[in-house]
Amino acid sequence: MLEISGERVESGRLGYVTHVIKPAHQWQTRRHLAIRAPERPFEDDPRSEAFTLVFEDGQHDGQPGWAKCGLERQQVDERGAADPDTVHAISAWLIARGARRIELRGPAGESLATGPISPATLEQPNVERATRLISICPSNLEAIAALDCFDRVIACEDSSDYPPEVTALERLGPDLGPDLDRIAALAPDLVVSSLSVPGMERNVTGLRARGIPQLVLAPRSIADVLAELELLGRALGVEPRAAVVIADMRAQIAALERDAGAREPARVYLEWWPRPMFTPGSACYSNELIALAGGVNVFGAQPGSSLEITAEQLIAAQPQLCFVSWCGVALDKLDPRRLIDRPGLEQLDAARRGHVYPLDERFSGRPGPRMLEAARIMAAGIQRAHRLVGPDLG
Repeated sequence: MLEISGERVESGRLGYVTHVIKPAHQWQTRRHLAIRAPERPFEDDPRSEAFTLVFEDGQHDGQPGWAKCGLERQQVDERGAADPDTVHAISAWLIARGARRIELRGPAGESLATGPISPATLEQPNVERATRLISICPSNLEAIAALDCFDRVIACEDSSDYPPEVTALERLGPDLGPDLDRIAALAPDLVVSSLSVPGMERNVTGLRARGIPQLVLAPRSIADVLAELELLGRALGVEPRAAVVIADMRAQIAALERDAGAREPARVYLEWWPRPMFTPGSACYSNELIALAGGVNVFGAQPGSSLEITAEQLIAAQPQLCFVSWCGVALDKLDPRRLIDRPGLEQLDAARRGHVYPLDERFSGRPGPRMLEAARIMAAGIQRAHRLVGPDLG
């Protein structure tokens, strides 16, 4: 399989510099590599992307093909229309961005695929009982561990840090760019992959192109998490254990709901990233976690799973509490002062009152068996603010 050189990207993360190799292609099929083009194909869709399609071996006869992907509509040329894996690849691109419907057209506007799509039907591995597992997302490994199947895992991506025994596993690279050829060489019975964030479609389509069996998870709600635990339990042959884990999570949810119902909901801002500022929108399980804590997401009515916002928008939303939960940043590096003292937020009452709290991203950012701990942490912050200034939080 051809290795196309990627671009080395230097990324400063809150004072820490990391170096990663950004692959040249965004997704692939058994025939093509899709290389992102600079233009935006649909002006009314700011998240739309255009792609150049080259043959998987890097060769092409004449002009390369093209694909245009937006959340509401997609289109490919003759080359893309003739590729039997195009629908799968574009479905993966859509699911990674929170969409659950495809509207794919051919070069003349003819319909190639239309209707609902889901992670559960994207890949359907024929595995009776997988004993050699690979996980390429931290929440997937935590789910495998909760089902008492960690001893079957032979490798995982770099970000996984739970359970503690993970230190003994072979590491495969970052979750947005694991070494897929190494995964193929390890010959797993099953890879538990993910489409929880944009970019992961590169993994899912790359595994398919290599013929590696995989189960794709991409929960957008707590109900999705429970359903995918059941699905994973069936794939691993541990349905009774999955039922126990699900029942325990349901009991935790019921207890949180009882506590939250006794208080007036607090207006909450949850920050995924500080520069630029990102926060969850309507299509995210975070809204449910905030509600279970006794709050309401001040941006929860905005469409999308992740929103980029401005300081002016945050001040206008006037949250009563803020939680900083920056992606990939350890708990001891989550400094609330970075929001309290941020230029442009001088008029944010929650910051002036000191109602800004750290929230471990290992709970809030990983949709899995441990995610309800995020609701308990936020509930404690809300209760603390109530005690300090009264039920109206100032």
